Amino acid sequence: MPSDKSIKDVQTPVQPPAHPVPQLQKPFEESMIESINNQLYEDVPADAMTRRTMLLEAPTYQRVIAGRWTQKPGEKYHPLWKLVAQMSFGMHLLAHNMAISEEEVMRILQSHVDDIDGFLERTTEDFDLAQSDIHERIRCLKLPLAHGEVFDRMLEDRAFRASILDGNEKIDHVIGRTKRATKDALKDVQKGFDATNVLEKYLTKLSSTWRRESPEHEAVLVAMLGNVEGWRTAFLELHLQGNKLAGSLTKLGEIVSEMEQRAAVVSRNLIVSADAFSVLSFP
Repeated sequence: MPSDKSIKDVQTPVQPPAHPVPQLQKPFEESMIESINNQLYEDVPADAMTRRTMLLEAPTYQRVIAGRWTQKPGEKYHPLWKLVAQMSFGMHLLAHNMAISEEEVMRILQSHVDDIDGFLERTTEDFDLAQSDIHERIRCLKLPLAHGEVFDRMLEDRAFRASILDGNEKIDHVIGRTKRATKDALKDVQKGFDATNVLEKYLTKLSSTWRRESPEHEAVLVAMLGNVEGWRTAFLELHLQGNKLAGSLTKLGEIVSEMEQRAAVVSRNLIVSADAFSVLSFP
């Protein structure tokens, strides 16, 4: 789990308690085991530019930029599902006045809220930066293709042709890494959206039987209902944003392919012309 302390620490049960949402029982138990084992998570660089540089310049593709949100080997449940399991159990404790320390439960709930907010913020930043990068590359590469005849004549120069092909190889690398990162991020987004839907259903049901009438307890319930509504919207927006980025990557790949095809045609034509000249020169 992202937080160093979990809801279970408030209860310290010998056996895993029954979760109020059966669907979340197993994610909850896995989160408890992680908390007992004091599992550590890698820190993610704070700024999107550093994360993108890591993505593009690492010798091999690694989900280092995902940090704690990566579902690691051996884990059956995504970290976002485990966060939701923790939060819903915390709300269960508050609703039924079962917490040993309500202040601690509220503190842990807030830390989990911050975790999800942070995931949404970082993923949005990463998508925004990648989209900006890819859009700029598309703009720059479309310019020579808009003047095809001039570009083809320039390709007749061997050095220029080689520089274009070398540049395209680097762009292919950018496309490949960004595609993989986008695909993985969209998987996280889908997991988060599904988990948030489960949390929203539980909180909506809980609100109909809520009996803690103090302003503080009422504020916690209202805040959590507002959080899940905002998260659902944010996950949906990220889904659209990721799909838009995937479309831009496809478009950039098509432009690179067209440039390579033009270079190949020019190269073949030059060879044919050279062969024809040789035949004419030596009958």
